[in-house]
Amino acid sequence: MGSMRHPVFIVGSPRSGTSVLVDAMRSSGYKGFSEGNFLSLLHGVNGIVDRHYGWFPGDHKGVLLSNVDKNDLKSKLFETFRAIANSSNPEAPWFDKTGNPEMILAIPILQKLWPGAGFLFAKRRGIENLLSRMVKFSGHPFEYHCADWAKNMSAWRIIREGIAPDCYLEVEQRRMVHCPEDVARELCTFLGVSGIVWPSVAKVMATNRPQETRKGTASRTSSLEATGWTKAQIETFLKHCGPEMEAYGYTLDERYSVIPDRA
Repeated sequence: MGSMRHPVFIVGSPRSGTSVLVDAMRSSGYKGFSEGNFLSLLHGVNGIVDRHYGWFPGDHKGVLLSNVDKNDLKSKLFETFRAIANSSNPEAPWFDKTGNPEMILAIPILQKLWPGAGFLFAKRRGIENLLSRMVKFSGHPFEYHCADWAKNMSAWRIIREGIAPDCYLEVEQRRMVHCPEDVARELCTFLGVSGIVWPSVAKVMATNRPQETRKGTASRTSSLEATGWTKAQIETFLKHCGPEMEAYGYTLDERYSVIPDRA
């Protein structure tokens, strides 16, 4: 247990397999909440402090703010988050799942607070992600979902440049469905979990899809033309998601990816 990577942060766009990864982590011996949505506040707090010090620049000793070191203030604020997260997860090893761009952008802070942390990035092609989002979260407009998927994907591309390659693992949702054994082995190796655990992890990936919007949708692929979206929706999708689709090697047809064996 002591050699297992800890803690592990599951990030990525909603509807990209993050919930299945939660089940996989639990079957690997990890503890954690089904949803985090707490530590992403770190990014906002960091920005608020920076903006506040930007509004009141100077080193006038007669001003209280000038007597408070910005970086020291951040360290003390961030330490409060670390203490709360640790006390809320008393059983090691633990994981956190928070699926929003702010959590991804908070990774540089998370790395400082937990130097031994690992990061799992759940990803899924924009077309299938949007189709799932529109069913699961129908209260949000189409453009919101397009922009949010793109923000998650863009944030990860930027942030992963500062993460050591052995400290993160990208997990394609489609591969969990079609190649659960392979992904389970990769995940267990990354986590430092005993080799005898991977069959149970593979079973979770193959069978546990509690948030599948409709039966069979987790494994289904669609071309952009076959989505049934209006011309305006397709234009909106391409405007927001087109650059990230290209950056990740995703296609607009049934192939899913320009890399044939990606699935």
